Amino acid sequence: MASWRTAVVTALLGGAVAGASYRSVRTVRQVRSLVPLQEAPPTSVIPAAVTVVVPARNEAAVLDDCLHGIRSQTYGAGDPSALRVVVVDDGSTDGTGDIAGAHAAADDRVRAVRVDGPPPGWTGKVHAMHVGVEAAGPPGAGEWLLFVDADTVLAPDLLSRLLATADEVDADLVSTPGGPPADRSAAWPLLMPPGLQMIGENAAPDGNGSKAFAIGHCILLRRSHYEKIGGWTSLAGLRNEDIAVATAVRDHGGTTRMVDGLDHVTTTGMDPFSQGWASFRKSFVAGTGQSVPVLLGGGLGQVALSLAAPVAVAAGVRQRRPLLAAAGVLGWTAQGVAHAHTARYMRAEPQLAPLAPFTGALFGGVLLDGAVRVLRGTVSWKGRRSES
Repeated sequence: MASWRTAVVTALLGGAVAGASYRSVRTVRQVRSLVPLQEAPPTSVIPAAVTVVVPARNEAAVLDDCLHGIRSQTYGAGDPSALRVVVVDDGSTDGTGDIAGAHAAADDRVRAVRVDGPPPGWTGKVHAMHVGVEAAGPPGAGEWLLFVDADTVLAPDLLSRLLATADEVDADLVSTPGGPPADRSAAWPLLMPPGLQMIGENAAPDGNGSKAFAIGHCILLRRSHYEKIGGWTSLAGLRNEDIAVATAVRDHGGTTRMVDGLDHVTTTGMDPFSQGWASFRKSFVAGTGQSVPVLLGGGLGQVALSLAAPVAVAAGVRQRRPLLAAAGVLGWTAQGVAHAHTARYMRAEPQLAPLAPFTGALFGGVLLDGAVRVLRGTVSWKGRRSES
């Protein structure tokens, strides 16, 4: 009986290690498919019009830096019609509206719009972005839309380089996450690598998976394709709007790509650690449709797969079974390599790669926390309760 139990445990451990290794290899391939940011081209004679939309709810602490970064873009320098900015104050109760208004008063390219929350059937951010596009007016020939989170700061040449990258890969939507601020929290090295791995298992950076990958920090989209998918109206009730819009563009014949622009985009949306945890929790609760079974299964599965390799090493050494220990070492190494690739992409301390099984298990707690909050009915974001 004891030998039978040992065989079963060994088989389970071996299967889990194999699964973790497969995930790791797949993650490395996903990271390698990311597109490098192209150099800004010489100034074009007639630059395409770009409308920047910034949804902002209670973002007084960060909005000023965000808007200064947008207004400092070198794209279309000397041509005021090349760039216009719409800031949508989404029912803020702090000084967000005042900051937006001050920038509008100082720069004719900027317009501030106020809404008092979304109507029924809409989520707040999606509705705010919809209002921003509508406020910009009818589409222009060759126009692009740039959606930027209010906690994100763009380097002066970012827009020019994003447009050059989209042109280089013939993409209709390109997206880049923001990199960490100088005083980044522990969310970056501990949550980012396993978080990107889990998201990447369901959404592909090159758009060829079941879903297309995009990150809401910074999304550049041809307005013609925005109109083609029905705009934000077609995605009104969704909270994972970044992946949803990229997938919709892909499903309507467009090309989407994830770009490595982290040296030119900075976000404070993952800081402090508690905010980074809450941000990932929100994404996975939304992505699972607030399904408690999926969140519980995903969380427990993440913990089990993450810890299988070190458990196999420990069991193999204790039971003097070198093959089991070797399998655990190989699985642990594969996890570390995947962690290093994602951490390097996110500028998030790849030297912590040996801790990959444990950071992966920690991330399982994000999903389990999401399940608990759904059960308690306490799911919320930006002060608004989320309905299932």
